Amino acid sequence: MVWSRTALLALILLLSACGGSEAVDPATARSDQGWVGAWAAAPYGPYPLGPLSGLLPVALPVPLPPIPSLLPGNQAVDQSFRMVVRPSLGGETLRVRLSNLVGDRPLHIGPVQVAQRLIGPAILPGSGRTVLFGGKAEVVIAPGAEAVSDAVEFPFAVGTDLAVSFQVVGESGPITWHAVSFALNYVGLPFLGDGTGDPTGLSFPQPTLGWFFLSGIDVLAPGSPGAIVAIGDSITDGAYSVPETNTRWPDWFAARLRSAGIDMAMLNQGINSNTVTREALDPDSAYQGPPAVERFDRDVLQRSGVRSVVIFEGTNDLGAGVAAEPIYAGIRSLADRARAAGLCVVVGTIPPRLDVIPPLDNWKPATMEPQRRRLNELLRADGSFYGIADFEAALGLPGLPSLPNTALYFPDLLHPNSIGFAAMAQVIPLEALVPPPVGHCNP
Repeated sequence: MVWSRTALLALILLLSACGGSEAVDPATARSDQGWVGAWAAAPYGPYPLGPLSGLLPVALPVPLPPIPSLLPGNQAVDQSFRMVVRPSLGGETLRVRLSNLVGDRPLHIGPVQVAQRLIGPAILPGSGRTVLFGGKAEVVIAPGAEAVSDAVEFPFAVGTDLAVSFQVVGESGPITWHAVSFALNYVGLPFLGDGTGDPTGLSFPQPTLGWFFLSGIDVLAPGSPGAIVAIGDSITDGAYSVPETNTRWPDWFAARLRSAGIDMAMLNQGINSNTVTREALDPDSAYQGPPAVERFDRDVLQRSGVRSVVIFEGTNDLGAGVAAEPIYAGIRSLADRARAAGLCVVVGTIPPRLDVIPPLDNWKPATMEPQRRRLNELLRADGSFYGIADFEAALGLPGLPSLPNTALYFPDLLHPNSIGFAAMAQVIPLEALVPPPVGHCNP
């Protein structure tokens, strides 16, 4: 059956009227009536728990001040937020996802608006559009749930910064957030209520590196082959990249897709300090996010229109002293779940690291380096993946691939810089992630 654009949009609007706070069924996410995830951030928390929070000033030209005074009792109270995102796929109709993943009570949000960001917290006058949930200007999200909005007619192109503004009504309780976005977002003052329509941004005086409550933007793109999800740790999340530059490796790979004329989205589901296995979790760490084996359904399989996935985790497991074999088993289990859901799978090898200088002296070369090499051997020898992204080769020293190429790393010799992120994007086998005629992802 061939649907006209008008008929398809009418059907979407009708179905969206049933929007609520229920989670998306993984079995139906790929065929979600033409919806494709265009932007996402893995939610965790509660605020202020978040990895690397004590190190964030090194990522900024001017350190951001803490914001506890704006979030009394570490919760939002009758105040507004303006979250800025750059979707990797454009369109004419979108919908918004808001999360209460770590909440201990129903989260009351409304009103919600999407607009084109101009600069800082300012939006383009007249660009704002009201976002409804089940036809209403507010939504109550159950603890642990995600709310998906109705369809909103909002034409935008790739490269456009969108500002999603919303008010938290009453007390939020524990805040769901993504602590280190490496992008600037903005928080309003408590007890002042609705500032969502302010085009100047003066109602949002506090910049922050966190994405609060916002977990995704979907776009209606029935002609798109779908979305590619990157699940990983701090290297995927973009650790220490300069905010507002959008130079994480998934950003570079999204640009590579566009250059090849492939109309697919790239979703970044990295979490700083994340691990594959629960065995690697540090009991003394403030927060690492749930391990990949536990968050895979929510952060990969339940995203709209997902077609393929890049799995790049394991360096934090190695740094915690976990041996190569159980890490490989965890990665292999993720790949098996992805294939069972009909996704194409690319797995990344673990790059060299040499963070041996205090205070970032987590790497013990004598015991951990052999396990890193062994893990990469196991990944390369596994013929069940659609492809291997050889990040070790991309970031290793020429002729000595077990040593980091210092030109591609930050001084910590663990995290790549923007040039290193670009090099990573170039070694990902694009053809394994995209459908014919360019690629062979046709599960």
